[in-house]
Amino acid sequence: MISSTARDLPEHRGGIRDACERADFEPRMMEKLPALHADAIEASLRLVDEADIYVGIFAYRYGYVPDGHDISITEMEYNRAVKRDIPRLIFFIHEDHPVTGRDVETGPGAAKLTALKERIGKERVAGFFKSPGELRGEVIAALTTLAKEFDTAATDGDATAAVVAKLHRKTSIPTPPEPYIAHPYTLLQSRDLIGRQAELNALTDWVANPASPASAARVFCFVAIGGMGKSALTWKWFKERSLRTR
Repeated sequence: MISSTARDLPEHRGGIRDACERADFEPRMMEKLPALHADAIEASLRLVDEADIYVGIFAYRYGYVPDGHDISITEMEYNRAVKRDIPRLIFFIHEDHPVTGRDVETGPGAAKLTALKERIGKERVAGFFKSPGELRGEVIAALTTLAKEFDTAATDGDATAAVVAKLHRKTSIPTPPEPYIAHPYTLLQSRDLIGRQAELNALTDWVANPASPASAARVFCFVAIGGMGKSALTWKWFKERSLRTR
């Protein structure tokens, strides 16, 4: 999850997004979210909750403080990462980095930013960047090192976990969408499906019983020649059983 103030660091955030992809991680950031019926706090903290790694970029702006709150969303994101105890990669802007006056926050926000940086500096060893390009390179190096640590940990454990770790990161798997049914399945006109209990039970066992051989694979292939009722059977299971077996 890429966390930073956005108004003063757009080029930096774009470089970090590219760095994540080059290191074989899926970047989570507000810019990539679709329109959501959620407030900024909820959406931001959800990104942290779904992430394996937190990447925090801190310059000279404290960020937006929502009404009724004392801290910025940026600090809330860091606090949530601390609470989840996920790996946290921290990068501070170097004093030699060129900035403009509008990129520097003053007043209460500046004091809160100083306090936040001091707290983070005591909890983590931070890197420093003098340009967007330098930050991109630092993030690639840090994520590549962390990826090797993940792979080593998986190799030392279960053999299947080691294979999975090399195939993908958790964050490369998108969150499944909520079920959306455009219209009822028109071929299934009768209220009940007669027979096929063995197949229905196999589908249920695949989802509900982690110890079953079918549950070892997360993709269930239902194959038969045309006209055998594959669609009617899977629709029956989806409508009446799937929601009870999550």
